[in-house]
Amino acid sequence: MEFDFTDDEFDELDVPQVQNHAVDNPKATYEESDVEKEWKSRELDLQCLDVLDLLIDKKRRWDNTAGDEETPVLEDYKKKTIASRRDYRDRVAPTALHILAKSKRGFSRAPKSIQTDLAGYLLECRGGTCNELGPQHGGKEDLFLLVAINYNNDDFIDCVERCLGDKFSDLLHVQDGEGKNLLHHLFTWDSTKAVRDKKALLVPRLASKAKAQTVATADNIGNTPIHYAMDCRMCLDRSDEYFKAVRTMFEVGDVVIKKEQRPLFNDRGESPVMFGRKIHQKFQRDYSARKMAKKEAQITILLSKGLLNFDNAAAPPLPETTVDSRSKQPMGPPPADMYVNATSRDPGMVGIVKMPSLPVGRTTATPDGIVKEPMMKGSKVGTALTQPSISRSNTAGHASDRPQAPTGFQSSTLTDGRSRANMKRPRDIGTENTVNMSTFEAKLRGWSGLDEFITTHYIRTRSDMEARDLIFRGNISDLDKNLCFDAKGQKYAKSIVHLLSRMSAGGFNDTLAYVHLPTVSHSSINTPLGRNASAAQRGSLTENPSPGRIELVKVFDKLHELKVKKILRLHVEDRHPPSHTDASIEIALQGRESFLKDGGTVGREPIAVETWDWRKPDLSTEVIAFAAPTVENVHLYWSGNQAVLRAWDCDEGIPRLYVTTERRLKRVTVHAAPGLETRDRMLAMLNRFKQEVQRKTGGGVVVKTVIRMEGLMANMDTVEDALGPVSDEAAEKQHVWVDTMDIFRRALSSLPDLKGSKAPRVKLALIDDGINLGNLDDYNGSVTSSGVSYFPGGPWHCSSTGHGTILANMIVRVNPWVELHVVRVQDGPSRNGGRNIFAGSAAKAIRYAIDKKVDIISMSWTIKNAMTGGHTSPMGNDSRNGSFSDRPSMEQRDIHALGDAIDDAAKAGILMFCSASDDIQAGAMDTLPYQKQPGYIFRIGAATYLGQRDGHTEDVKRIDYFFPGNQVAEAKNPRSSEPVKYHDGSSVGTALAAGLASLLIYCARITEHRLADKKGQGKLSDGQYSSQWTDAKYLPVWAIFKPKADDIEKAKDEDKWVILEKLVVQLSVGIN
Repeated sequence: MEFDFTDDEFDELDVPQVQNHAVDNPKATYEESDVEKEWKSRELDLQCLDVLDLLIDKKRRWDNTAGDEETPVLEDYKKKTIASRRDYRDRVAPTALHILAKSKRGFSRAPKSIQTDLAGYLLECRGGTCNELGPQHGGKEDLFLLVAINYNNDDFIDCVERCLGDKFSDLLHVQDGEGKNLLHHLFTWDSTKAVRDKKALLVPRLASKAKAQTVATADNIGNTPIHYAMDCRMCLDRSDEYFKAVRTMFEVGDVVIKKEQRPLFNDRGESPVMFGRKIHQKFQRDYSARKMAKKEAQITILLSKGLLNFDNAAAPPLPETTVDSRSKQPMGPPPADMYVNATSRDPGMVGIVKMPSLPVGRTTATPDGIVKEPMMKGSKVGTALTQPSISRSNTAGHASDRPQAPTGFQSSTLTDGRSRANMKRPRDIGTENTVNMSTFEAKLRGWSGLDEFITTHYIRTRSDMEARDLIFRGNISDLDKNLCFDAKGQKYAKSIVHLLSRMSAGGFNDTLAYVHLPTVSHSSINTPLGRNASAAQRGSLTENPSPGRIELVKVFDKLHELKVKKILRLHVEDRHPPSHTDASIEIALQGRESFLKDGGTVGREPIAVETWDWRKPDLSTEVIAFAAPTVENVHLYWSGNQAVLRAWDCDEGIPRLYVTTERRLKRVTVHAAPGLETRDRMLAMLNRFKQEVQRKTGGGVVVKTVIRMEGLMANMDTVEDALGPVSDEAAEKQHVWVDTMDIFRRALSSLPDLKGSKAPRVKLALIDDGINLGNLDDYNGSVTSSGVSYFPGGPWHCSSTGHGTILANMIVRVNPWVELHVVRVQDGPSRNGGRNIFAGSAAKAIRYAIDKKVDIISMSWTIKNAMTGGHTSPMGNDSRNGSFSDRPSMEQRDIHALGDAIDDAAKAGILMFCSASDDIQAGAMDTLPYQKQPGYIFRIGAATYLGQRDGHTEDVKRIDYFFPGNQVAEAKNPRSSEPVKYHDGSSVGTALAAGLASLLIYCARITEHRLADKKGQGKLSDGQYSSQWTDAKYLPVWAIFKPKADDIEKAKDEDKWVILEKLVVQLSVGIN
């Protein structure tokens, strides 16, 4: 490309760069000779080569300090000319530095001293600052280091690095006209393979010298160097050193990005992960298309030569395998080395082969006629046997006298003459079984490892929603994926498994930020030959009569079934006796236990753990080494027994764990109780323990101690219970309104083929403080729920107060066929005992609902808008008002963001329901969300069980409808012995209103009618009036839904659908 610049204009632009070398008035001192004029008239590249040749051939020397004294010094005008001249007709070589970078052969002929003199002078004339070193005149030139890379001029790169020294990092930081620095260009795709390979070789060297700000710099379209590094094409067949350099570079740059809150999304809204995955998807499609085209071309050639009969063109068996021989092949379990053990896994490598598993429900018979029980998917092949014995004996007791083990346990004995710690683990599929992977996957294993590394880093270092945004933005189907799991409040392993099943609607990421499991109930099995047996009877025992727990194995089997492969932080409360057995801990994480005979059947793929916090007192490090061979941080719980501490610091303890983890182990935290010893003695033992561990690991493991003088059992996690007050009334005082909708729901459930209906469910976003998913009524599996959290303190499936759980149950009570999207927002206690909702978090929640294209948003809270100048009184228990008058402008910006989100939700046609404040002093137009869209949002007030308006509801004229909100009873659970609980407040009414709206839309959908706009909804409500009911704002559902429910219950088969269709038509009268 040519630019319209004259030579005089170029010279004028270059004056500041060479003024230190120019003479004040050249024409006043001498006149140019003909030789000088002729030389200056040459092209710049010829001038540079002339200078280089003169110096190399020793016809000139650089200055008086170099070379032979008899050799003339290079003319000063030649130095000044090549330093100042620019020729932008050639973008690649507009300056002398570019020309030298391009002239590999000429520059390499020069001795290092000449290279340094020449390049050093040119760099000095260019300037000393970062901007001066970079492209000049609006970036109308390439980076000269990039030119050297493209022309494979290593000598020039080495020379520039020598000349600049510590300033070399400044040169790496400068940007060209596209905003790209050298790191951007190192990872940018080049069509020439030789150039790509050259860049890859330089990555370890140059990336290590770049500043963190250089890595964090975005170009003109928002891409950082890491974006381009995630191009899978650049990762083909690269060395481990290359990927190590990229990972290190990413970590260094991300510190700056996070600290300075720099944007990580480019102009197309792509994070580095998303940028790389889009290229990977396209590359994969192109690869498949080329492969298919090549195959079709081969078939065409064979057909044209008559070498292939098209009718028999299916792929034949392998030459060494005939149909007969294949039928005779043994069908036993696959060999042990087909399964993954993460001990030797390179964290930068993925592509692990999935192991086969027995289908659920299949039974097999052994030759002796014993029928083996069906196994869970992903569990070990074999019969579900008993609790494994810890002794060396293989003698088994009576099956009826032993507790039954969950799926994954297997009878085991210790191989004679072999130590458990020295047993060889199966080989890593990821590094040795590549024959089972496609060529495409094998070539891109490095990229897959890099993708996994960055994804894991985001999950580890960002909040739940930040990580979700960085990993899944733009992929709406993945936004609901769970990145953590907290089973707080669950008492049984079965209920935790059920909770995981309910959360599977949104799916689970293969790497979870954390998993928290509480103490689960344990049924102690004491056999007749147990504790009450006589001494003679006890002497004949062949099995432990009181084994430890094994319950959580089922939970980890379920996590594996949900495709969880890695847990960054594992917290298991296991201090309450009896703790889990060592075998159950190993099986939970590895799918198998360590005490197996050679060739024994192994289980499912393991689940890797980064931070281990299984709170079993005095847990053996051998168990950890087997269960979590890639662990980096370990928490140990010490009861005060000196023998245990000595076992941990001996050669076979933590030092061996350090070696087993390939020195990944960095920190060990010991939670110590004194046991029977004094504090001083305990501290002395711990001090010796620290010294031994550090000495034997060469300082590689840091030991931290947490003293628990009150004992290990103190301060155990408590179970949250915030479901609201329990009524003391013996009789259940039920609302007629709620009772009617219960009857209609049961009638609707009787419709034939309702479960098979293809009508889309109504998407309803509940924006509140999360829900305790284990307490959500599921109505025989009808309810589907997923969610996200914009609260950094916890996931969506845990509620901080239980408020969201109450609301969710009210919604699904009216419409269990709803698709519930739970959005947890950040909240906190207010000064007067209520709760504050953070406006910024609420704005993000509404944006999420818009992205998910929900039909309805339910918001049972209000936020005081201080910009209106209004007044809000102290909040009641149900009110969520928050005053922002005394807070900085950042929260005012959040208020604006919330208002904009509400406006956009209205533009998207989403029905919105909000609650009135239960403070009679509050004004409707002083609070959000109603204030922004008063003509669009349904504002709901509370009513008593007789349908009367609650006296605490403010600003009645601004209330659209009143719904039950005073002493509303929960749905009765026939399986529960707990008394029915009652709840108050307009928030309950808001949830019921949202549930009713979703039910009406769902009925319209399944009968192919539409009632989803507000205008129609209003007319629908008007059509529900009863001649005996005069309050138009309290909908008399009993007048229309109760008779129809009775008719549906009495009708048979298809007649039920006819009645529902008539109901929908009746409700739709007058709707356009």
